[in-house]
Amino acid sequence: MRYKPINESAVRQVVEGHGFDWYYRDETESTNADVLRYHAEHQRDVVAFSEAQTAGRGRRGRLWLSPFARNIYCTVGISKRMPASHQGLLSIVTGLALCKILRQDTAAPICLKWPNDVLHEGRKLGGILIESRPLDEHDYFFAIGFGLNVFMDCDELAGISQPATSLEQVATRHPDRSKLLMKSIESVIESIRMFEPAAAADLVAEFARFDAFHNRSVEVIYGENRIGGINRGITESGQLQLETEGGIEIHSSAEISLRVATE
Repeated sequence: MRYKPINESAVRQVVEGHGFDWYYRDETESTNADVLRYHAEHQRDVVAFSEAQTAGRGRRGRLWLSPFARNIYCTVGISKRMPASHQGLLSIVTGLALCKILRQDTAAPICLKWPNDVLHEGRKLGGILIESRPLDEHDYFFAIGFGLNVFMDCDELAGISQPATSLEQVATRHPDRSKLLMKSIESVIESIRMFEPAAAADLVAEFARFDAFHNRSVEVIYGENRIGGINRGITESGQLQLETEGGIEIHSSAEISLRVATE
């Protein structure tokens, strides 16, 4: 069988070893929704995984293609004290955690695109969607969802609205989804737990080394509006710094898209 199911018991052992509950369904609407519902009922940190999503979402509500037993669809639900001003950095922390694991596994130049895309040579390999719920004045529960294309053929990839690829196409050996999922969960949990706002400057510098568009000509897109400039990295609160003819502009990730400028 080409597409083996995830080794649920092995992944569960890793998850519970970090003190998290484990929530698995063969098919679900969304692992983010599963995590938020589970925490509302049990008030526990939890990791959710599914072999398929029927309503998987990317940023700004975009559909995430989720065929059965082919890719990775996972959400880490974690409670953390984090000021609202720095929550935009969590997608950067998560992206770096995933990027490092993927580079180790594939020996390929996996990079990041602000604020939450994982790329290989300009093609989308994965994405991150983070949702939050306040617990009290300072603490939040975060649903940190990530999807990675593992086994997607050329016809399927051609049906995605932007250039995309899969690990099967970029890796030097056949991907093992179970091992990749376990490593990814561990890396994300450890990275989120360790990150503190005081380390924002170091995170900004690290992101620059993985940023696929660093110092490149880009376009920031708001609906039908486009602003051209040079990508000068991110601020210590996770916002994009765009150098234009009028100076540095600061952009948040809520309602914009970033594209490399057409040559």
